[in-house]
Amino acid sequence: MLAHLCVCLACAAPAPASAWEVRADIPIPQFGCSAAVIAGNLHVIGGVTLDHKAADTHQVYDPAKNAWAKKAPPPDRISWPAIAVHKGKIYVFGGDNEGIDLHKTDYAWVYDPAKDVWSNLARLPNPRSYAAATAVGDSIYIFGNRTLPSEDADRTTYRYDPAANTYKRTADLPEGARFITQAHHKGSIYAVHGETDKEAMADGVLKYDIAKDVWVKLPIPRIEKRKWTLSQHSASISLGSRLFILGGKPAEGPRTSRATFFDMERQAFGELPRLPVGRCCGSAGVIDGTIFIAGGFWIVTGDVSTCKQTWSYAPPR
Repeated sequence: MLAHLCVCLACAAPAPASAWEVRADIPIPQFGCSAAVIAGNLHVIGGVTLDHKAADTHQVYDPAKNAWAKKAPPPDRISWPAIAVHKGKIYVFGGDNEGIDLHKTDYAWVYDPAKDVWSNLARLPNPRSYAAATAVGDSIYIFGNRTLPSEDADRTTYRYDPAANTYKRTADLPEGARFITQAHHKGSIYAVHGETDKEAMADGVLKYDIAKDVWVKLPIPRIEKRKWTLSQHSASISLGSRLFILGGKPAEGPRTSRATFFDMERQAFGELPRLPVGRCCGSAGVIDGTIFIAGGFWIVTGDVSTCKQTWSYAPPR
């Protein structure tokens, strides 16, 4: 994967598209971070630095002030973790505490924003990174995992009970999944993933019927097949029935400026105005009807440079 982490000019900011606004720079730019929205703020947790090491940063964006602040760091360095919001707290599961494809963890933590304090949870049943977590009712569903060509796919799904601090295995995924953008809608979890088993590019949509405990793959072709999107590892990236899949890396060519969504109600893909420039590997969240993007990489050139700019866009209702 390191071979793909080249990006464009470090000092040349892109000209913004009319629909997208450039907001305050993130203080510590990095990629492979996860994001969640709490009380109108975007929490960006962990990530990978330019020396390809995992970070323990916790940066919070306040759109009302257009300003970033630092909060309590997680208990360890972490990149590519699964993240969910449940009853006003942020839950973080797994990730890589060394950097990129180096050391999957079984970490599980909860962050209380009222106290600015992290606490340990029961460890995951098995280590995982590049996974997803979706809060539904009184449970959090955790699925997906890194699978390198030398590894067998981990298709397990677990339901975590925050009150009991326990895990229960549920139905397996129909195929391996990592780099996942996900949301819950009307009794089902929908997941748009970047890769399947053995690093194969993914297409279609994974759907989990919670009541029936059944995963299926919906054979709905995507507008553009891609991985490493700006909305992967993000807990709050849907608006109504629209699940946003932003930027990323297609199978061929540089990082894309395509901004799309999957309408979970209509079971169809749609498109938003393009991003200011191709970008991938960041995180995002929806706050009061506006999408905010932070972290990641620009389009491919010979440089390596993380993105400082925060972007926002308010899609029509």
